[in-house]
Amino acid sequence: MDQVSSVLLGQACRTFLRLAYPAGPQSIPPKKRIYYDLPLDRPVTDFLPPAAPEDVCQVLPGAGEGIRGYAFRLGSAHFDHLKLKVQLIDYNHTTTWVFMVDTHDAMSLPADHPDARAWKTLQASNRTMKEIIEQALEKEGLVTFNSLLRGDLKKKPNDGES
Repeated sequence: MDQVSSVLLGQACRTFLRLAYPAGPQSIPPKKRIYYDLPLDRPVTDFLPPAAPEDVCQVLPGAGEGIRGYAFRLGSAHFDHLKLKVQLIDYNHTTTWVFMVDTHDAMSLPADHPDARAWKTLQASNRTMKEIIEQALEKEGLVTFNSLLRGDLKKKPNDGES
């Protein structure tokens, strides 16, 4: 599998971190800060497993022993577990890297749980952060699931049909 390039990964990480840590680079946890200003003169493999810290970058397993992408637990100022996912997908007979935010907060609590209200508030905040980051990634020309879907919607009804 082709690796995502240092340029694309660096662009996506910087955008994610700039928005997730609005107080600036100094507020990014030290082991994640390297992703804010990824050195483009180094190979991307320096920032992927096994070279990357396991608690920051994880492999997304693919078919067999393949790799379908990576999840970077970059966090945010309010939630340590927010992830930037970079996934290689086949879409309309083309293989492309897709960038997305995983809020990593799908757990639900019973309504009578003492933390239920705070958890729902955090989930809403994470969803907003996801939308903001993915819109920024798309504005910078990176492919997101929404940009792929929007491209499909712009096609004429009979485009691509045989």
